Parts: sequence; C-alpha cells; structure tokens
Amino acid sequence: MSNPGFSASASASQESPAEELMAPAAARKAVQALTDGGVAYVVLCPGSRSAPLAYALAEAELAGRIEVMVRIDERDAGFLAVGLAAASGRPVAVVTTSGTAVGELLPAIMEANHAGLPLVAITADRPEELHGTGSNQTTAQAGLFGEHVRLATTVGAGQDPTPAVRAALLAAEGLVPAEQGGTVDIALTPRGPVQLNLAFRDPLVPADDAALAGLPALPPRPAQLSDIECLERDSSDADAAGAQNSGLFASAGHSAPPRRTVVVAGHDAGPLAADFAAALGLPLLAEPSSDARFGVTALSTYQYLLPTLGEQVEAVVLFGRPTLSRPVAALLGRADVESVLFLAEPAPWFTPGRRRERIVESLEELAAFAGTAPAGWTRSWLDADAAVRESLELVLAEHESKTGRLTGPGLAATVWDALDGPLVLGSSRPVRDLDLMAAPRRGRGPRVYANRGLAGIDGTLATAAGVALAERRRTVALMGDVTFLHDAGGLLTPSFEREPRLDVIVAQDDGGTIFSTLEHGAVAARGPYARTVTRYFRTPHGLELGPIAEAFGWDASTATTHQAVSSWLVEGATASGRRLLEVPVERRDPRALHQALSRAAAETLTQR
Repeated sequence: MSNPGFSASASASQESPAEELMAPAAARKAVQALTDGGVAYVVLCPGSRSAPLAYALAEAELAGRIEVMVRIDERDAGFLAVGLAAASGRPVAVVTTSGTAVGELLPAIMEANHAGLPLVAITADRPEELHGTGSNQTTAQAGLFGEHVRLATTVGAGQDPTPAVRAALLAAEGLVPAEQGGTVDIALTPRGPVQLNLAFRDPLVPADDAALAGLPALPPRPAQLSDIECLERDSSDADAAGAQNSGLFASAGHSAPPRRTVVVAGHDAGPLAADFAAALGLPLLAEPSSDARFGVTALSTYQYLLPTLGEQVEAVVLFGRPTLSRPVAALLGRADVESVLFLAEPAPWFTPGRRRERIVESLEELAAFAGTAPAGWTRSWLDADAAVRESLELVLAEHESKTGRLTGPGLAATVWDALDGPLVLGSSRPVRDLDLMAAPRRGRGPRVYANRGLAGIDGTLATAAGVALAERRRTVALMGDVTFLHDAGGLLTPSFEREPRLDVIVAQDDGGTIFSTLEHGAVAARGPYARTVTRYFRTPHGLELGPIAEAFGWDASTATTHQAVSSWLVEGATASGRRLLEVPVERRDPRALHQALSRAAAETLTQR
C-alpha cells in the first residue's frame, strides 16, 4: 500500500559528538528518551548485539520507569507489541538483535502499518566498519521495512540516539516534520510503526554495577484490575465517549430531510458510529471489531438483509474500515448510492483518492448528509433482523442436533453472550461467525480486538497475550485451530515474565474449513479437485490441541455443549493464568451449513 505523506525512511546523518559514547551509555540515553516519550512497555528478545539495550532496560525497569516483557521468538514479540499497542493506545517498543531477528518483525510491522498502531522497532546493528566484511550476523537491515514504516533511521555507533528516538516517537504518533518555504512544520499522517536501527560497538556490557546501586532486586509489576476497577474503567470509557459526542447530539437535533440512509461501522470505527446511528435513528451495520456493535438501531444479520432491503438504500455513512462482508462491499460500490466516510484524522488503511466515498471531517456535515430516517425505515430493518436471526438460530439448532457437534456460528453466539470483558478474535471463520450471530447489546458491549489491518492469522495468540497484559483483566480469545497452530510459539510465557490472564477458545474443525465456504468449496463439489482443495487449502492436521497447550504450562479442557462452554467462561471470572478450551465444531460440510443459513434467511424475507 502506497500512502502519500508517509515518510518511509529518513536520513540519520548526525554530527559526531566530540566524544564517542560507549555502547552502554548510548543505550541508556535511548531508553531514557523512550520513557521520557511516554513508552510504558518494551518487548525484548535476547541477543548479543542488543545487549546494551537489555542492560539499560533492566536498570529502567528496576527503577520503576518501564515494564519489560521478554520473548524468545521475534515474530511473537512483534505481535505481543501489536496487542499491547492496540489495548493501551500508546507507542510500544520491541527490541531485537541484528541479522534475521530483524526480519522476523516484518509481519507485525505490516499489520501495525495497515492498522495504524504505534509500534517502535528498535533493531540493534553492527558498527559500520563491520558491514560488507562477512562479519557474523551482519546484513543490510537499515530501512528493511520499506514503506511499511512511517520513519526509518539509523544511529551510528557512538552517537547520541536521543534526537532519533524523539523523532521516531513523534512519527509513530503521526507527527512528522514537513519543510515548507524554509521553515519546518509538523505534518499530520496516520499513526503507525517506525524503525530505529541502533548500531553498537564493543564492549557491549556495563563496565561495572554502579547503575544498580539502590535499586530493588526485582522490578515492580502492575497488578490485575479488581472487579470494581474494571467497572470503573468501563464506565469511564462510556462517559468519555458520550462527552466527546455531545456536539453530535446537538447537530442531530436540527431538522434534516428524511433519507433512506444506513450507517456502516467497519473495523475500529469506535463508539461514535453507534452514537451517531442512534441519534439519527438509522440502521447500524457494525462489524464485531468496530467497537460499535451496540445501541437500539444495531443489526446482526445485515449481510443477509442487504440483498433485499439494501435495494432501497439511498445513502451510506461509513465509519472505520469495512473488512468482512461482501454484501457491504457491494453496497459501497454501487454508483446509485451516495456514500461518505467520516475521517477525523488521517487513516492508514487506504490511499487518498482511491476510495469512492467523499471524505467528511465534521459531525454537523455528516448529520446533514445522513438526514433522518423516514417513517418505518429503521423499524423495517430491525423487524427483518429479528425474524432472520430467529430462522438462523433454528437452522443452527437443527444442524447441531443432527451432527452432534456445535457449529462455529453457534459457538460464537455462546461466547458473545457470556462475555463481560475484552475479546480477541482470530481472522478467518471466527470473526465472521461472530459477525453473523453476535446480538447487539443495548449498552456498550465488550471491546473487541482483531488483527484486521491485513487480516492474517499469524501472531494471534501473541496479540491476545499483549491485549490481556495491557488490559490487566481477564481477556477471552476466540480462534480456529489453524490460527492456534500457526502461532503455537505464542503459548510460551518465559518463567520470569508477567503472566497474562487469558482464556483461549478454539473452534476445532481440523483445518481451514473456511475455504469450503468460499469459491473453492464449489470447485471441490464438482469432484475432480476435491482432494486438491482438501490438501492444499483445508490442510487437515489430525491433532489434539490440549496437550500442546499443556506443554507450555496452560490449563486445557474440552467442551462439546453450549452449556459446557458457558460454564467454562463463568469459571474464568475467578480463574487465573492461561486456559485453553478446545471445542470440536462442524467439519464435514460447512459449505452446506452456510447454504442452509442463506436459504433460511431468504425464505424468511420472502415471507415478510
């Protein structure tokens, strides 16, 4: 993705100081600049060239200035930082040694780029004199992440990294220098990842232990939030959203012409989308990770409603990034439907000029465009949604009774109904199952996290751990078995690290059955390619997941009924540590199940 205005690389030609800094001193300055810039979390991977940073971070952590989380796998470290950044809303640093360790961060950097997360990749490097000589673990790693970072800068060995760290933190927050007419101003760009490539020259270890004088032997660790603190935080978030949107309600009170408008809330739309739809009385089509699936006008089965009711839509107001539904994409692509995208700040997920929606930056203009719902407009959507949902529930119940297994959508509904805290969703089927069956709540529901920047399955367990650690409360994650296996390394929490309070539910269908619900399912149904689709796309593995989790110190269980899943989630309210629940779900013919759901929805709407 090319985004005009992004600064993918930056020169770090700094003047050499009068006296060269030794590696430990330079590292201490880098860490001081991080803490001064508000960085609260650093994920550290063990390594030799990054040793000066490790010692400096240990000193800062013992002094209570920062929390360090150690992981042995750089890819998982990157996604742990993604989860921490998503949940905290603040820049999070991840530190690696030189060589291939740097490249392992690329998937997390790519996700952070498209999701607009302030990830600070601090990559240790060999000094300039070792490059090109065949020296061990030495490669061209400066600027390795290309246009996926807002800023990439290298600080030479012996130089003070402070100015570079400050510039990188500003760039991660979307503030980059822009020269105009000989003066330097600050340009606003989307938040996102940056790379700080710091070269260190031997010696890499402290000369003495003086920096530890007076510090405790063990670092302070933040405690889990109490139930009362969780309630206070949730109430505070809701109150803050309401205060922020006070101008919206004022503008919505003005008379506006009736218009058959719908509100679409894509990923990361935020509660504003729900408040806007409720204030104007407009149907709300909200993805699970929009953080807007609540309110009196929110729908759950909109993907089945759009082929019929969508024909009457005159206008669309879009918040956030739509990532899930093909019917929504078709609606947004219709030439006869006016659409606008509310954008209060630069977005990382599209290039300006490449989408057809008109950009709107003020709520007053947005309300004027949307108008008010004509008589019966929203009620027709809500009534159809309730009827279709009832028909889908009947299909799922009949299918589960027939096969003796839960279905993915049925499991998602049970998890959603039992939630009282944050939820992390894996890509592929679980996020779509929840989109189909998660009944909107009247008040603000659980906050939902998902890696929808690039919608990959990699790093999901690590992301969930990062969310749980930043939230400091019980966090539930729902994912498929392939997603779980792909990130099995994310199950590891080293012995001395703070343990996330994390419950992971895996919809186990022995492979990537989502492909059977896509075009590949039709190819397989024809016969000759059936084995190819099974082997190359579904990739069945035949594994039980509990023993894998137990090998990493998790508590593991299996559930085969909705009641068992609900009971396990209720137990989680008082449980600690990391728990896995493996739930066998429909695996023989998920394509037929989804076709049955579509037929039931269509028949229900036809009868209305």
